[in-house]
Amino acid sequence: MIEMSEVAQVPQLRFPEFNGDLEEKKLDDVGSFKSGTGFTEAEQGGKSGVPFFKVSDMNLEGNQKVMVSANNYVNDEQIARLNYKPINKKSVIFAKVGAAVFLERKRIADSFLIDNNMMAFTPTEDIDFIRQWFDTVRLSKYAQVGALPSYNASDLKTIKINLPSLPEQTKIANFLAAVDTKIEQLSKKQALLGEYKKGLMQQIFSQATRFKADDGSEFPDWEEKKLGGMIDIVVDNRGKTPPVVKERNIPLIEVNAIGSKSIDYKKVSKFVTPETFKNWFRKYLNNGDILFSTVGQTAVCSIYFDSVKAAIAQNIVGLRFSSEDFKFMYYLLTERKNNHKFKRIEMGAVQPSVKVSQMIHIDFKIPSFPEQQKIANFLSSIDNKIEQVGKQLRESKQFKKALLQQMFV
Repeated sequence: MIEMSEVAQVPQLRFPEFNGDLEEKKLDDVGSFKSGTGFTEAEQGGKSGVPFFKVSDMNLEGNQKVMVSANNYVNDEQIARLNYKPINKKSVIFAKVGAAVFLERKRIADSFLIDNNMMAFTPTEDIDFIRQWFDTVRLSKYAQVGALPSYNASDLKTIKINLPSLPEQTKIANFLAAVDTKIEQLSKKQALLGEYKKGLMQQIFSQATRFKADDGSEFPDWEEKKLGGMIDIVVDNRGKTPPVVKERNIPLIEVNAIGSKSIDYKKVSKFVTPETFKNWFRKYLNNGDILFSTVGQTAVCSIYFDSVKAAIAQNIVGLRFSSEDFKFMYYLLTERKNNHKFKRIEMGAVQPSVKVSQMIHIDFKIPSFPEQQKIANFLSSIDNKIEQVGKQLRESKQFKKALLQQMFV
């Protein structure tokens, strides 16, 4: 059980069995920095030996990059020849150059090597506590300004850290590790559900999997239809660039806000006034219109729901279907093979675009309306599960962020 503390110079959140002030030190007092070294392609040969990591071996996870697996190894003879001691697993790894600081937060091997674009910090304190502590530090302010921000040990050594006792460090680290485990489990679950949905969509739209009516009877065979024959109205404001404001008024939806089933209004940065909305646009969105990007990252889709009054930028069109289930049409257009049909008619290399006059001629296999509803409801139920897990994941990350803010000073 964690209790609140009002004592100065101590964290807001603290385990009750610990008390007293923390000790302020510099990183130079609680560990040592070590730069990596370079190895030639010949020296990196083989599939065994000591793992050798480069910046390119770091994979993006959230706002950090985490080293997962090495693509290169250096054998003991080469290491002995250079008289270079491998890095201990109880270290934090930094990239020296780049727009972001890359931290290694997982124990990737008992010992390993890093290239000369990286450096390691090996603390005398609890390594897991130190890793968590680094998540609270805005390291960018210690970067050397240049064409690319860079970091060196002499600057990082001066960073101050407030340290509790080693037993308290260990308890904090173990507690936060449990939160990290929960976050990792939710991330994996979300990814697995996404892959499961992708596989089901492939099965459904190839007709390898069919649905039956409520009475157990077979639905009719799917019919081939042209996209244009199913569209009632195209909401198209291309060629019209409205005056925008930054103040939150009526959202102007751009491509960055679509791509999921629902529009992500948090990503909307441009707005139009009610007067502009009324007088500027040719056509307006209705509930169930499928938003479809025609320029840049083409064939990205979302469903518009009229709970929010909004307009679309000129690189998006709204497709309104006359007699098809709009949720089904969203899934049809976003299924991988169907979506690729639009890529085949892209024009332009630098800024690809898709013309409505061409895409309306694309053929799709379409089931009867009752089967469309069955498919849409089934896939929507999976989307709901993915969204529930996504919500839990976001909440867990926010919880972890709050813990870091309150458990470290």
